Amino acid sequence: NEKMSKSKKNVVDPDKLIAQYGADTARLFSLFAAPPEKHLEWNDQSVDGCYRFLNRVWRLVFDHRHLAAGGEMEGDVPARNLRRLTHRTIRKVTEDIDGRFHFNTAISAVMELLNATQDCLPESGPPRASAPVLREAVETAVRLLAPFTPHITEELWQNLGHHEPLSNTPWPSLDESALAV
Repeated sequence: NEKMSKSKKNVVDPDKLIAQYGADTARLFSLFAAPPEKHLEWNDQSVDGCYRFLNRVWRLVFDHRHLAAGGEMEGDVPARNLRRLTHRTIRKVTEDIDGRFHFNTAISAVMELLNATQDCLPESGPPRASAPVLREAVETAVRLLAPFTPHITEELWQNLGHHEPLSNTPWPSLDESALAV
């Protein structure tokens, strides 16, 4: 892998990247691809992976935006596990962003939360976790992705039925009791 440089004429035009994938994919890739102390290594597959990830988030929200908010947050083992992961992710992303600037590991944590949420929503049959726990996980993931992908998350927030802009919504609160469950 050689480094990008103008003299080697191997730079990637950000306008073309944004035209093909959108600004949020470009931002997500740039922040996810490398920790702040390392140089960004360009990788077409990683850009495409970020694009596919944002499409998965979009489908997850649109397919399950009807999930009820509020109500009983406890439940069976899958619900407790998802709730624990939701709050571990809040803690991890907050720590990674706040002062450390490890955006790549923060984004990775949100990806793990979304994978676990998807696992609780089988193609057929009832969800493996209660609607309020699933809703909390989905909304938390959208809120945690907002600093990295502000455009898509704002749209998703509105489609989840919120009238207040996501940019005016407080950062998710960590529920220590959910971590102990």
